[in-house]
Amino acid sequence: MNIEIVRAEKSDLEKMAQIASESFSGLKELKDAKTWLECNFSAYPRMQYFVALVDGEISGYILWTERGGFRKESVFELEQIAVDQKFRGKGVATKIIEDSFLEIKKYVENRGAVLKAVEVTTGVDNQAQRLYTKTMGAKVECVVKDLFRGDEVIMLARFNK
Repeated sequence: MNIEIVRAEKSDLEKMAQIASESFSGLKELKDAKTWLECNFSAYPRMQYFVALVDGEISGYILWTERGGFRKESVFELEQIAVDQKFRGKGVATKIIEDSFLEIKKYVENRGAVLKAVEVTTGVDNQAQRLYTKTMGAKVECVVKDLFRGDEVIMLARFNK
């Protein structure tokens, strides 16, 4: 299976919205998912989408969001990642995090800044926490009670200490 990670294009939003509506309870309505994706897509470079292509088919996407302004010590959030159900468990999530993360680091460096940290917020029971630790070194910092669909953990990967 050939997995390629590329920057998302506007024409990708329809398929990305389908994946989002299947993956997130808050975006079940396809029109809501598409509207959410469109407004974020329009916020480049603060918000940057990448898609995973498996043999040319969009199999997942990731959204990176810069937090707190365009600072010299940049903080990004891995705001959203979703993989089409038929491609889960096949390394797509790992590949999209690793490859797009390299692109985010290049973007920050080209701007003359350094990447200070990456934040991830996810459910306390979400098995993806292991993935965020493996791919970026993120560690749980705290638990926020009753946020989104229940209790959430905030994970941070810290760099340049």
